[in-house]
Amino acid sequence: MARAESTNPPSRIRKRIATAIAFVGIAVIGGQLARVWPREVDVAYRSDEDVQRLDVDVVLDGEAVASARFYRLPEDRDDFLHTVSLPPGEYEARITVYAADGRGVQHSRVIVVPSAGLTRFDLRGR
Repeated sequence: MARAESTNPPSRIRKRIATAIAFVGIAVIGGQLARVWPREVDVAYRSDEDVQRLDVDVVLDGEAVASARFYRLPEDRDDFLHTVSLPPGEYEARITVYAADGRGVQHSRVIVVPSAGLTRFDLRGR
């Protein structure tokens, strides 16, 4: 004997439950993605005027995840500016500052992502 299937549309309650489940799923997935989605961080490196070059490696768990090399032109007097895109977390910035005589001095600083506003590192010799 054949069984007749219902052709009645789902009730309003079922539609609301399905919609609520969909929104909860989207919120959970969005929350997970937000924790790992890269953010742009602006970093300014202040150095002495005789600094000719700056090498920066952004390190996580011992491995460089971003690098930048900066060269000062004769007309430059401002900080070295760097925008880097990183997932949330705490990173080490390994910075080597090279003076005009070629001598390099190493520095280490912490970059926290996300950060509010501009992160500034003062690398001037005192």
